[in-house]
Amino acid sequence: MVATVALLLVLLWLLLTVHYNDHDNWTALYYTGAQSTVPPQLGDEDVFQVRGSTGYDGQYYHYIAHDPFFQRGMEKYVDNPHLRYRRIFVPAFAYLLAFGNEEYVDSLYLAITLAFLWAGAYWLSRFAAVHGISPWAGLAFVLIPSVLVTLDRLTVDLALAALAIGFIYYADRGHWRTLCLILTIAPLVRETGVIFIAAICIWKWRKAWLFALCALPFLAWELLLRLRWGSDQTVYTTSIPYSALIDRTLHPVQFALTSRWLAIASALDYLALLGIWAALALCVWLLWKRKFDLAAIAALIFGAFAGTLGAPQIWSDAYAFGRTLSPLLIWLALRAIIDRHWWMLIPISFAVPRILFQFQPQWKGILHQMFG
Repeated sequence: MVATVALLLVLLWLLLTVHYNDHDNWTALYYTGAQSTVPPQLGDEDVFQVRGSTGYDGQYYHYIAHDPFFQRGMEKYVDNPHLRYRRIFVPAFAYLLAFGNEEYVDSLYLAITLAFLWAGAYWLSRFAAVHGISPWAGLAFVLIPSVLVTLDRLTVDLALAALAIGFIYYADRGHWRTLCLILTIAPLVRETGVIFIAAICIWKWRKAWLFALCALPFLAWELLLRLRWGSDQTVYTTSIPYSALIDRTLHPVQFALTSRWLAIASALDYLALLGIWAALALCVWLLWKRKFDLAAIAALIFGAFAGTLGAPQIWSDAYAFGRTLSPLLIWLALRAIIDRHWWMLIPISFAVPRILFQFQPQWKGILHQMFG
């Protein structure tokens, strides 16, 4: 019931914002920029393009969903084909469910996203109930940064957020078959899903060989991409741990503050960044207290991974680093539920305001058109 309520609330929001802000054009959810080129193969779709923008990641997953197996030349319109195609699961699943029928690919892409939202809310609700918390805590799944960003711009990150919760829930219950399915899907949703496999191999080292096998589909797909395009030349890492995060912390303002809205956004970005520091501090605390359950191990590995991220665009705003690091925030929140240490919710609580603030123009547009 909790999962269904979460789904209905999100559906209501999407219906309102697409109707009042996007002229009933559902392709607006991909956030395609007017300054980017839409593939002519999608000419019949009347793709909604955001004026004055180069767009966002969702537009590329949209293109991939129409050509996941390189048959129509869509990769020419993707900013980084190797990187984007690596995250193949959601786009390819939509294509396969539609049996390649162009008419249904987009609606199924959205349906898959909403199915993962239902699953994420369900797993969080069940996890909370098992640990003596109200099942209605499952509604909080909607407030996870990567979930909000996906609902705004149809990236693939909502699916990984759901799997991050299901991963802990089924591991705690010893449901190994379902867990192996999650471990197989997660890296194909986004490559950071490999951390799921690394964490459980450490936690259940006697079964590490079994869980390591779950990485084979991802490795096979990565090999195919390398044979097609060579190695991914994009450099996202730094040789000096946490140097990019430190540099971003020392430079609070990342863009010209030409309006009150941008000034507030910049301040909330910095609050979210402080939330990441709080998350890293909690990882050190978990290590100090020798908390080595699965959620703690996964958080520790992801916290170490955060130190390798060096690309400036990752740390530019909360939409970027909040989305990328959402699994870390999720696992710390699950630890808060387990131990009743509610101060462990600080990292995710600091990130959410900035993401919600991005929705302000949308709900203002809805209210203005509904009530004048």
